[in-house]
Amino acid sequence: MTANPRAGRRALDLVLAAGIALGLTACVADGGQSPTGPGLAAAPERPRSATYDCGDDGTITVESMTSAVRLVDAEGASYDLPASPPTQANRFGEGNVALVVEGGEALWMKAGREPMTCRQ
Repeated sequence: MTANPRAGRRALDLVLAAGIALGLTACVADGGQSPTGPGLAAAPERPRSATYDCGDDGTITVESMTSAVRLVDAEGASYDLPASPPTQANRFGEGNVALVVEGGEALWMKAGREPMTCRQ
């Protein structure tokens, strides 16, 4: 019986390829699954409702929902802002308004006005 030298080389190639594939799978994300739901980025725990002091500009109130927030500005106007992009958990916006909430601060932006940095 004669051994086929190519069979050994092929087996070695398959083992190397499998090892590389296994190593690469450790480098990829978990498929978008997170504790907050499919496709949503995990974020530090935010209170369900929080009031932010914007200095001379008054206060804003932010109510957190699953993938959106409801913001009531100092003038009493209410905005329902979806996560933007949808995988975000701290950036929200739609049309000409946007909100970024991070570490006890909220950056409130509205077209035609100076952005406001507000603190809890």
